Amino acid sequence: MRSFKNHASDGNVSNCFFPNINSPNTSENSRSTLSKPQLISSVQNPRIKFACSLRNAKDRRKSGAFLIDGLALVQIAIACDVQIDQLFVDDESTLSKLPRQIWEHTKVPGTFLCEQFPMEKLQYGGQSHSMIAVAKSWSLDLDSLATKRGPKSSNPLYLVLDRMEKPGNLGAALRTADASGVDAVLLSDPICDAFNPNVIRSSLGAIFTVPVAFGTSQAIEAWLQQQRCSVFAARVEGAIPYSSASFDGPTAIVIGNEADGLQDRWSQSRFQGVSIPMMGKIDSLNASVSTAVLLFEAVRQRNLRPH
Repeated sequence: MRSFKNHASDGNVSNCFFPNINSPNTSENSRSTLSKPQLISSVQNPRIKFACSLRNAKDRRKSGAFLIDGLALVQIAIACDVQIDQLFVDDESTLSKLPRQIWEHTKVPGTFLCEQFPMEKLQYGGQSHSMIAVAKSWSLDLDSLATKRGPKSSNPLYLVLDRMEKPGNLGAALRTADASGVDAVLLSDPICDAFNPNVIRSSLGAIFTVPVAFGTSQAIEAWLQQQRCSVFAARVEGAIPYSSASFDGPTAIVIGNEADGLQDRWSQSRFQGVSIPMMGKIDSLNASVSTAVLLFEAVRQRNLRPH
C-alpha cells in the first residue's frame, strides 16, 4: 500500500494523486474496460446485506473487509493501492469520476447500480453518498510495519495512541499524523477498530496514507526500544512542559485514552512525561487536540535544526 501526502480535500482528487494523466471523465477511452454495472433494486439483496454488516466490528474481522463512504475517500484509497472489491453507486456516471487505473488492475471490482432504497440502506446516519465501496483490509501487526513505511528514516517520529476508544478521535489523530509527517501510528491495546467506517471518514483518508500497526503496550514498548526511540508520554501530572522536551532525535509521542489518560501506563522511568499547560479551569485537552499540539511541536523543533 502506497502512502501519499498533500492530497486534495475536495470531492475529486484524481488529478492530485495522478498528476501526469488525464482525469478519467476527460478521457474518451477511460472506461473501455468497464462493464455495465449490475442493477440492485432490493434491500434484501445479499450484497447489500453483506455491505451493511460491515458497519459491525465483528463482521469486519470475520470477513477481512470494510466500508469506504464517499467518492473522495474511494479515490484516495485507490491511489494508495487499497484493494476495492465492490462499488455501489446511485448513478452510473459516478464511476467515470474514478481514476482509470482501477479498471486496469488485475482484480477489477464488481460494480452495482443501486436504486433508491438499497442505496439508502447502505448509508450511515442519514448521510447521502453517491458511492460506497467494500474494500479488503490488510494486516496491522507490528511485523508488517516495515513493508509499509518504505525507506527507513534516520530520524523517525512515531505516534502511539494508547487504548484509543472513540472513532472520531482516532480518525482525527490519523489526519494530524498525516499532516505532520509521522513515520507510523502505533495503536497500543486499541479499543476502537481502525477499519471502523467512522475512523475512515474522520481521518479524511489518512488511514490509507499513514502506516498503522497495533499491538500490546509491551510489544510496542519493545519495538520502540529496538528503534532507539526516546518516548514521551502525555500526562497531566508529574511531567515537564512539552516545550521543554527535546523531540529532535528518534521520537515516539504517547497519547492516552480519552476518558482516563495514561494513568499508570507508560510510566516507567525510561519514559519522559510531558504536559500541555492549561490556563483555565479544565485540566486536559481532547486526545486528538493534544496529539496535534505535541506532534507539531516536534515538527517545529525539527525544522529549526540546521540542514
